[in-house]
Amino acid sequence: MAEALQAIRHYVESPKERPAFCCFINAHCLNIAYKNREYADLLNQADRVWADGVGVEIAAKHVGNPVKENVNGTDMLPLLCEEGHSLYLLGGQPGVADAARDNLLKQHPGLRIVGTHHGFFKGYEEDVIAGINAAKPDILLVAFGVPKQEFWIHDHLDKLHCRICIGVGGLLDFASGRIPRAPLWMRKAKLEWVYRLRQEPIRLFKRYVIGNPLFLWRIYTHNA
Repeated sequence: MAEALQAIRHYVESPKERPAFCCFINAHCLNIAYKNREYADLLNQADRVWADGVGVEIAAKHVGNPVKENVNGTDMLPLLCEEGHSLYLLGGQPGVADAARDNLLKQHPGLRIVGTHHGFFKGYEEDVIAGINAAKPDILLVAFGVPKQEFWIHDHLDKLHCRICIGVGGLLDFASGRIPRAPLWMRKAKLEWVYRLRQEPIRLFKRYVIGNPLFLWRIYTHNA
C-alpha cells in the first residue's frame, strides 16, 4: 500500500503528457481477462496494476512472484484522502457519488472533492468529460465495474485533464454507505468475499461460488 500511495504521489507531482492509468485486479478480473484478450491487453498497458484479494495472492505465490500486501481500493481510499490530492468521483447509481462525497468530507476535513457524477450519462458523455476537465482533479476515480471502467479510461485518456485515472469498481457504493463492508476480523481473515456473497447472493453467486474455484483451477493447471 505504501508503494501504491508513493506511485500516486509521483504521478500527481510529476505529471505525464496524459493521465496515468491505474487499476486493481482480483480473481474475478483475471477470470474475465482469461477470455477477453482486449481487457488483458489493457491491464498489461496500465501504469500500475495492484493485486487485490486472496485469489491473486495465491496465484502470485504459485508462479513464484509473491505480492507483498493486498492493495484494494476500499482500504486505499481513506489513506488517499489524507494525501492532500483533489478527487473527482465518477460512477455508481444516481446519488451514490454525492453520498460518497458527503461521507468522505465528514471523515476527512480539508479533503478536496472537486466534482461528482453518476455513471449513467449515455448521450451526453462529452459534457461529463468537459465538467471533469473544468474541475481539473488530481485523481479521477472511475467506478463503472470491470472491465467497462478500464475500457472507458483507455478510450478517453487523451481527452481527460487530470493526473491519474483509477478504476475502482464498487468503491463508491462502500464509501457512500450503500453497501457496508465486512467486519474487520473477516477482512483480516481474508473472508470478505464470504460477507459480500451473503449480502448479494444472487448477483455474486457466479463470481464467487463458481468463479473462485475456476480461477484456482486455472492457476494450478497453468503451464502444468
